Amino acid sequence: MLASAGRHQDQSVWKPDFAGCSSQQLLSVHSQLNTGTSSRAGAEGTLIHRAGSDDLSEGFSVCAGQNVSYFQKGMLEVANQSSSNLPAATPHRPDLLTVDLQRTQTSVDVVDDVIYYKSAYFGSLSVGTPAQNLTVVFDTGSGNLILPSTYCHSTSCKVHKRFRRSASSTAHDVDGNGRVVRPDDARDQLTISFGTGEVTGVFVEDNVCFGADAHSQSCVSMKFVAATEMSEDPFKDFTFDGVLGLGLPTLSHASGFSFLEAVSVLTKEKGSAFTKTFALFLASHEEETSKITFGGWDEQHLDDNEVRWNPVVEPEFGHWMLEIKSLRVDGQVLSFCEKGCKAVVDSGTSLLGVPSDIFPELYELLNHAASLEGECHSQSPHLEIELDGLTMTLDGEDFAHLEEHQSANVTQEWGSQRTNSQDQTRDDMTCSPMLMTIDLPEPIGPKLFILGEPVLRKYYTIYDAERQRIGLGLAQHAPKQARILGYESEEAWFDEAEKEAMLEEQKVVQKNQRIENGTAPDTEVEKKTVVNNKAKNSRLPFLAIAALLGLLLAASSYNGRPAAPTLDNKPCWI
Repeated sequence: MLASAGRHQDQSVWKPDFAGCSSQQLLSVHSQLNTGTSSRAGAEGTLIHRAGSDDLSEGFSVCAGQNVSYFQKGMLEVANQSSSNLPAATPHRPDLLTVDLQRTQTSVDVVDDVIYYKSAYFGSLSVGTPAQNLTVVFDTGSGNLILPSTYCHSTSCKVHKRFRRSASSTAHDVDGNGRVVRPDDARDQLTISFGTGEVTGVFVEDNVCFGADAHSQSCVSMKFVAATEMSEDPFKDFTFDGVLGLGLPTLSHASGFSFLEAVSVLTKEKGSAFTKTFALFLASHEEETSKITFGGWDEQHLDDNEVRWNPVVEPEFGHWMLEIKSLRVDGQVLSFCEKGCKAVVDSGTSLLGVPSDIFPELYELLNHAASLEGECHSQSPHLEIELDGLTMTLDGEDFAHLEEHQSANVTQEWGSQRTNSQDQTRDDMTCSPMLMTIDLPEPIGPKLFILGEPVLRKYYTIYDAERQRIGLGLAQHAPKQARILGYESEEAWFDEAEKEAMLEEQKVVQKNQRIENGTAPDTEVEKKTVVNNKAKNSRLPFLAIAALLGLLLAASSYNGRPAAPTLDNKPCWI
């Protein structure tokens, strides 16, 4: 979801000057589930957002003097360099800091017996001393750590684990500029708008550690926002507790609030040459584990061990934003991006975000019928996104979800012939593109795309804040193993089904032998005819079930995923 600039309520010394804020400093590229389809700048630089998205991040910027000068210190040089001039990848290092991520899905709507989902990838952190364990979504589209706290008594806070400031011996109350607040001093507050929702909080500094069982070597001291109020929409329904922003440091509230800067202390101690670099791997099925890695990247997640680097454009905005040189479908160039487009790589978005002006055309070009096997890969058009360092190619396996509907049952005219495409597709299943509309004004928009989960699952992404670049390479995914009802393999299920059928047949044969020998009870003699009929047909149910499940297994071997589709231009959020 798109967050506005924070409204800082200064109750002590620090008085930020919002008059010095340019419009680009007040923008974020996120949007909120079930809102409208437009954005506009509101009074005092607050961004009033009604874009069709489903994500979580915050993009407030307090443009006090120290922050403005921070991103004007010659940090734009690398962005203008060619990707060929950027440093090459280094071999895998065993000292990388890695956090396992969990994927959660929540149903958000049911239409015509089809369940629509929102999804999120989150991991564990511990905060304070002794450690308080919480879960956070790792969001490349925001710049701050936000945690619900025990200062918050609303239902939207109480359904989550909350950070208890009084229980931590290492916590310090601070103002927005980092100054320690004495017990009797008034506190600075910050209100952040998230589309239809809001978060209000105070500032705290404490130890933040990797994982629920983090030790001192994986802990850093940083400032974060402890929420005192959280609106029910959308925060009440979140499976995770908080948000960890991983945008460029210029997207953070102030110095000391950037997690990338804080964690660089750890990666530097471990000897990393990429202290402000992290990489994201999203699993394609439940047998893989999604991971985020700090201090570099892990080559085992690369399919061909090749990384293509792309410079971040306009890094002063704080977003991981790339230039789109061309947009094509099956080789056909779309005129929309002929004069240039931009794309933000965003781990907090489930879908592909596209401007509303191109949504109808792109949806029509990518919408297609499912194959005879009921999958969206083999008969799919190809979406090609040409960047500076590579051309990303997505097909229906990446950007579409399968929808079943009633067949038209059109009677074919006698003597007419079916086309090749009709022979290879079915008319009761459609592969619908997972697109959402996103509209932002200049200078970030209006021709802005959001590269969310469909892209991040297919490509391993590396974020280098020091050199202001993004590396991409095809992700290496493990094959999915088909299993039935807890069996290790389909062969194991068929073997057991065959054994059961044979045992049933042996029982029938033994009963018939007893009847013929005159040793069977009268009840078995009376049921001889029925028993013989059962003998003839005993294997039929097992073979029929086996054949049916064989077809289901063939369909399940397609490495697809649960869909998070766009419905009536209202997307389903990560």
